[in-house]
Amino acid sequence: MYRPLLFACCAIAAPVAFLWDSPVAEACGGCFVVQQSRTVVSGHRMILSVSPEQTTLWDQIVYSGEPESFAWVLPVKGLATVGLSSDALFENLDARTRVQIFSPEVYCTLPSGPSGGLGPCSTASGAGPTGGGGELESQEESVEVVSHQVVGPYETVQLSSADPQALQDWLASHGYTVPADVSPVIEAYVAESFDFLALKLVPGVGVDAMRPVRVSSPGAAATLPLRMVAAGTGAFTPISLWVFGEGRYEPMNFPSFTIDAADLWWDFTSASSNYKELRAAEYAASDDRAWLVESAGEFSAVDLTSTMLALAESDPPGSGYADEQGMGAVEACQADLDDLFAGIDPTSAWFTRLRAELSRAALASDLDLGAAVDQSAVAPQLLVPYDQYTGDPCSTSFADCHTGSAASTGSGGNGSGGSGSRASDSGGCAMGKDTGMTLAAALGLLAAACAAARRKRVPR
Repeated sequence: MYRPLLFACCAIAAPVAFLWDSPVAEACGGCFVVQQSRTVVSGHRMILSVSPEQTTLWDQIVYSGEPESFAWVLPVKGLATVGLSSDALFENLDARTRVQIFSPEVYCTLPSGPSGGLGPCSTASGAGPTGGGGELESQEESVEVVSHQVVGPYETVQLSSADPQALQDWLASHGYTVPADVSPVIEAYVAESFDFLALKLVPGVGVDAMRPVRVSSPGAAATLPLRMVAAGTGAFTPISLWVFGEGRYEPMNFPSFTIDAADLWWDFTSASSNYKELRAAEYAASDDRAWLVESAGEFSAVDLTSTMLALAESDPPGSGYADEQGMGAVEACQADLDDLFAGIDPTSAWFTRLRAELSRAALASDLDLGAAVDQSAVAPQLLVPYDQYTGDPCSTSFADCHTGSAASTGSGGNGSGGSGSRASDSGGCAMGKDTGMTLAAALGLLAAACAAARRKRVPR
């Protein structure tokens, strides 16, 4: 059954702007460039909020180069509205939901010293301006300009046409280069009765003024147009996507998976786990089509709102919501958050964080999202099992514990399998499971016997 598509954003470049020292764009959609240019899309970070009332997509933009070379085209359903967001929103969500892998609970036995007994000397788990109004005026009678507005540093126009060739002629006449292999994609969107939202930087505005944007459309439409994303990408396209709604979401027409803590191993030599290796194996097994459900669960709209508004009030420029005069940050932040939770019952708000590294072949189909069959939470914190590690967690001199020095660990590693050695009477390691101590008790010993020893954690 056909599912309604939301929209895609396409970074489209003027043909004179891209040579071999081309700029880099990070956005949700295709990057249309001239034939001799290199790929300019390196990845995507998006937020999608879905409710019966409306669907809103946020896109974080990273771009360097000539401002006049930057432009988007987004397929949309219904009259779309455009608003500004902030990098701070993405960073806050990332910090709240990112995957963290914690080492096993391992405690080192002190062979001698004033405290004696068991001391946890290794690791323990923890967890705007007006624009040029005439530039985007329609020149073809068969292309209707539905709306035209300036939003912050962007000039936008929504186009409607039943003639895909006329639409492409309009784009070409306004400095957009549409590659030949993308023309069938545009034709398909036109056949499916989509309009198109074109977005450019206002003339005279530099790339340092670029901000994330959000685009809202009426009704629920939890589909992302990956067909458009294929334009301008390389062999693989990393995508991070947060979905907000009333429950956990998952791909309907792509495979998905989670990573079980029971499959994790920890390498004390490099202070790393095999999480990335497990993820890569799942991607490869699916021909690079699978989406990893990194984390999912209930989400406090009140907590995020209070945090973001406090930032906007205390540091308007730093929040990313203030205008050129440093004003309006609180109001802009509130509008952004209102759209994030629009139509969602605050007591039922959930987030789902998804990640994929899609091949170009996988981008031939759009992504349909729906309610997950399994509505259980997926915790972002993963604790490696107590006996699944390699390396010697107690290799640091015990003198370091008595002097208050932190244990020395590295980073990286291949996370290969193995088993750890048990403690001997002359000193060594005692596994947390066999000590009979709770994590709280272990942390008490940590504070008393090895005050400078730190919990080692490695983000995904």
